[in-house]
Amino acid sequence: MKFTVLKSNLMNKLTPAMGTVSNKNTITSIEGVLIETFENNTIRISTYDMNKGVRATIEAVSIERDGKYIINAQRLYQTIRVLPEDEITIEVNEKLNCTISCGKASFSMYAMKGEDFPNLPDLVSDKGFEISSEKLRMMIGKVSHSIAELDNRPMLCGAFFRIREDFIEVVSCDSYTLSRCSMNCDISSIGVSEIDYSFIIPGHALGELSKNLADGNDEKVNFFISRKHAIVKKGDLTFFTRTIDSEYINYERIIPKENDIFVTVDKERLLDSLERANIIAEEKIKGSGRSYVKLTLEDQNLIITSSSVNGKVFDEMDCVHEGNDIEIGFNCRYLINSIKVAEGENIKITLKSANMAITIEPTEIDEEFNYFYMILPVRMNEQG
Repeated sequence: MKFTVLKSNLMNKLTPAMGTVSNKNTITSIEGVLIETFENNTIRISTYDMNKGVRATIEAVSIERDGKYIINAQRLYQTIRVLPEDEITIEVNEKLNCTISCGKASFSMYAMKGEDFPNLPDLVSDKGFEISSEKLRMMIGKVSHSIAELDNRPMLCGAFFRIREDFIEVVSCDSYTLSRCSMNCDISSIGVSEIDYSFIIPGHALGELSKNLADGNDEKVNFFISRKHAIVKKGDLTFFTRTIDSEYINYERIIPKENDIFVTVDKERLLDSLERANIIAEEKIKGSGRSYVKLTLEDQNLIITSSSVNGKVFDEMDCVHEGNDIEIGFNCRYLINSIKVAEGENIKITLKSANMAITIEPTEIDEEFNYFYMILPVRMNEQG
């Protein structure tokens, strides 16, 4: 195999593919990138960690010899990255010696036979829809912080997507926080007449999907659903991931319906205060866990305090408060993560008691876009 390609073209496709390269597996081939040559000066690269992958096509300057080989992805990426912005030639001979050259610079490394690469899942499905890349990326960002990293309920380790005609809802829950984001937007069907899909994408795949959606402004992407995979096609790059085969929790049932304490507060002012409190709250003291942050509502004041054996923090701000006064404790990081991704100058917080979850919502109803966050409190009597 021997071909020549522009560095910029190769890097544009290799960079997003690096997120789906395995580095913790006994299968050596999936630590590499599969490179194949085709007619019409086309090169195809594929990466796959057995759960998620990327496949992309690149236009070559020229192809002298066809071939199909695997090159270690990290070595290839690091090598290409430091080469000049020029044409790069990659050659693999019959002895599996790979030479990468640009101008008078050249690197040598070993390759593997392309046949050793694992079979990729079928990336063709007649069930799909078209959606704005930017809107999809934005919604993923609104709920990613509530995806569990480890849980004996696998559905909580992913985000739940519900797609209907011109409507998308994304939900995540890690047992301590719940995030829900919904939007009315232009969603057109691909392959079938009706759009009605529900699926769960693993959290580890959502981060990589979001990176692949980051460019392109309001470009449309094609999103396909197969029996076990979600497939997202953006231009000549395809991202795919296994879905979580499980029923999602009935999140509507656990959302508080009878909260009767209402607080409206400046979002940025509250966020700044929580960041300061978190300096104390996240101090890990030997022999004990982290501290909590305490929110106290008195009249039209919101007081934020936290203490540890090494120090204390106190802050007070104005708010609009309806209902009883209350003291309630939280893991400060959970509050920060939810408030940080909330939209609007002000946010509305609703409460019931010191032992029941609070909710965070926008102060005004938006017919196009809506978000909702729920956070469980901590028991404050566990600390002095």
